[in-house]
Amino acid sequence: MNLSVSGLRFDRRVIVSNILTLFSGSLVSQGMTSVALLITARQLEASVYGQYASAFVLAGFTSIVFNLGIDIWLLREGGRRPDTLSELLGSTLAIKAGLGLIWFVLLSSVAPYLNRLLDSASFSPQLIRLSALSIWLDGALATLLTGYKARLRNRMTSVLQIGSGGLWLLGTLLLIGLGSSRAAHYMGARVLVSSAVLLVTLLLVGLEIGFKITSSMIARIARAVFPFAASEFLAWTSMRVDVLIIALTLGEREVGLYSPSVGLISAAFLIPATVYAVSTPVLSNLFMTNTRQAWLSARRMLLVLVLLGAVMAVTVLAGAGLVTQLLGPSFSGSREVLRRLAPIPFIHSLTFGMAAILVATNRQGHRVLVQVVAVSINATINSFIVRIAGIRGVALVYVFTEMVLLSGYAWIVFKQYRRSVSDSTSAFQLGRQ
Repeated sequence: MNLSVSGLRFDRRVIVSNILTLFSGSLVSQGMTSVALLITARQLEASVYGQYASAFVLAGFTSIVFNLGIDIWLLREGGRRPDTLSELLGSTLAIKAGLGLIWFVLLSSVAPYLNRLLDSASFSPQLIRLSALSIWLDGALATLLTGYKARLRNRMTSVLQIGSGGLWLLGTLLLIGLGSSRAAHYMGARVLVSSAVLLVTLLLVGLEIGFKITSSMIARIARAVFPFAASEFLAWTSMRVDVLIIALTLGEREVGLYSPSVGLISAAFLIPATVYAVSTPVLSNLFMTNTRQAWLSARRMLLVLVLLGAVMAVTVLAGAGLVTQLLGPSFSGSREVLRRLAPIPFIHSLTFGMAAILVATNRQGHRVLVQVVAVSINATINSFIVRIAGIRGVALVYVFTEMVLLSGYAWIVFKQYRRSVSDSTSAFQLGRQ
């Protein structure tokens, strides 16, 4: 396979090279990020880390107001129409900046009243404001890196990811060296690192791709983005609603025990997300130009994800005891939780692959329907089980929800494949007549 569109080459060597480059960068970056989170949890201990995690969960839950799932849409459109990437990037950043500012002001304003409104002691106003600022900065950075991914310029993406993870780990080690045990200090370090990396990335992307803001593109994004916004919100909810339910029902200590395990599982997602990020623009282009090759590439992608998922699941299961020792005595209850969550990296790796096909074939609306079912099941069962089986029961519900999500995605992809085969057969028969 060798395809060139607007100066971009989609051949096998380029695709494999980009996957390996982004994979290695994500692996190193996520490794440093995971270590930073683990040693932060150890330094703060379970109760304080529970407040740290609760603030990020709440801010992340509401961040859909400005993130809107645009980056997924941008990745697809950047692969389809590389010549419009500067306009896509500039308009996307303008939307995120404007809506993000409104979101930050509103969330900061209600932060002092949340514990009373939610009847919980898990939410610190200061930590909520800092976590919101960090998430806002990270949202802008994600858009800029999506521009590089759409152009298959993943060497630069990897360098920036590694730099961000390295600076965050360094800042965390410096705070621990100073003996700090305040969660706000560690959040402040995240904000400083995100700010620095964002400024550098803005300069680099501006010089290489450029930014162009147009009202027509903003209007186009507004018309197209709803299914992507709904999908991102539901995807985030399916992975974090359990933490929010624990915070509201069991308190900050149980959140502190559960969150490191979920955080490590989420960190592992960056590995299959690498394959997703490279495959989505490529498949989006191929499904427009060469359907047969698109399905062949999709099968190869799924095989890679099966292997990656299996390795990650075994690693999580084998390393659960070591992780608990690293966290310290106050996190002894996290070991069993992590073991119960071990199948998720395998299941979710395949989910990433199915999602890439759904996005590339413009089946985002169907994807949202499956996510609604999965999130509804998750929230309903957890609401009953959290007080009966605690965080161990919640972990099992997470695994079940992932199985529901994968099954739904796979069914839609299978129907789309059969429809494509049927259409190809009909076209071949017409050509012979």
